[in-house]
Amino acid sequence: MNDAPGGERADAIELRLVVWQFVRVMVQLEKVSRVRGRDRAPSVYGAWRSAWTEIDRTLERLGKTDADAFSDLMMNQEVVLKIRDRSQLNEVTRTAENVVGQLDQQIREARGNAQQEEDLQFERREMKALVRQLRKMGPASGKKRRTGGPRPSRPASPPRRGRKQKG
Repeated sequence: MNDAPGGERADAIELRLVVWQFVRVMVQLEKVSRVRGRDRAPSVYGAWRSAWTEIDRTLERLGKTDADAFSDLMMNQEVVLKIRDRSQLNEVTRTAENVVGQLDQQIREARGNAQQEEDLQFERREMKALVRQLRKMGPASGKKRRTGGPRPSRPASPPRRGRKQKG
């Protein structure tokens, strides 16, 4: 599935999410959108809304009619999305970090229920991996990423590794 309209910018970043990760991210974005109101909703939510609506409807239908197909879609299929700029990348990164925080809370609440705890630990590991992936795509701090050109000069000596100097 692809939400990219025909006029998509050439420098947009392509992001592939397993459907369950997409669901987690979009549910979080939906909550933020409701709290902030439509005018201040995250731009990613608006950009990905058509893909979200399609997947949500499909999951709802499959949940009622075909548990195996539902499970396959959630765990084995990906959605391909576009991130148009650093601002959207930052939104997605912060949202994924918030989901990790929610999973931490759910894990604490699940103590004693081994299966639920194991399932939540899996989701947490995968969402943490997504956060790392997003951070590698560009800094979430808003700093400009170097894209080329000469590097600034650096000292010729290698960095110290904690060894004491001979005196």
